[in-house]
Amino acid sequence: MGTITITNLGKAYKQYPTRWSRLAEWLVPFSKLRHQLKWVLQDLNFKVNPGEAVGIIGINGAGKSTLLKMITGTTQPTTGSVKITGRVSAHAHKPSAIIGAI
Repeated sequence: MGTITITNLGKAYKQYPTRWSRLAEWLVPFSKLRHQLKWVLQDLNFKVNPGEAVGIIGINGAGKSTLLKMITGTTQPTTGSVKITGRVSAHAHKPSAIIGAI
């Protein structure tokens, strides 16, 4: 049996006003920052105990896929942590996804 523990989880992506701003920041790394952080998830906390199932639902752009990517380790969180013990099963069914600790 396993558990999923999400603590203070957050994910932010860099958002640039133009593609040239991205290039300028990359070429001159010690100049001023040219991006803003766009937070897609902030301060998320929950625990899935053994035998429980959780449905993740929300509108487009709500961060459902980003959350699942962080749980599976495909994407690293900007803040917080994901702790998984035991086995985890994931089944994606659009428009929602279901995760569970088994």
